[in-house]
Amino acid sequence: MKFLRTAALTALICASLLAGACSSEDSSPKEPEKGTIGLDYEGEPKISYVLNRYISDPETRSIYEVFTGEETHYGKLVLRSQPDKRAGMYFFVMFGYEPDDIALACTFELSVDSTGDAKTRTYKFTVPETHSVTREIALGVTGSDWPWPKARVNAWKLVLKSPSGKVLAQKQSWLWEYSGDANSGGKK
Repeated sequence: MKFLRTAALTALICASLLAGACSSEDSSPKEPEKGTIGLDYEGEPKISYVLNRYISDPETRSIYEVFTGEETHYGKLVLRSQPDKRAGMYFFVMFGYEPDDIALACTFELSVDSTGDAKTRTYKFTVPETHSVTREIALGVTGSDWPWPKARVNAWKLVLKSPSGKVLAQKQSWLWEYSGDANSGGKK
């Protein structure tokens, strides 16, 4: 019985300490900004990370698609350099928040230096319509644009532009800044 009283008293003290620690008005979370990227979004979109991975054609197909014939993206915006080809190197772009939408005609410019090509290649992906997105967007360098499955990414740079051409956000791999002319922001 004595153990139960001690445990109850300890729980009460912990609860009151936690309530006091959480009641500070300064530590209240900020309301996430809302709006359509490239149109009326108030803040500056932030890309939190970009991961890349080679995906074969069968890996892009879901069970739903096998039975219905309809491709599903599960809320992600998926853009490919060759829309009719699926196998290739995919770059998964994660925003630091969940935007409402991304506007029609916003473009992603992806520059890639790979083991499969002596030159740096730049690919443009245009958002085909105002698209409601989750935090992740998949950009696929597919078909003959990606040399072969074993080719690897050395360095990359991603720039998100509004329909008017204004740079909204950009991110690059750590190696990108060490390649090429430092004044031009990386590779040429």
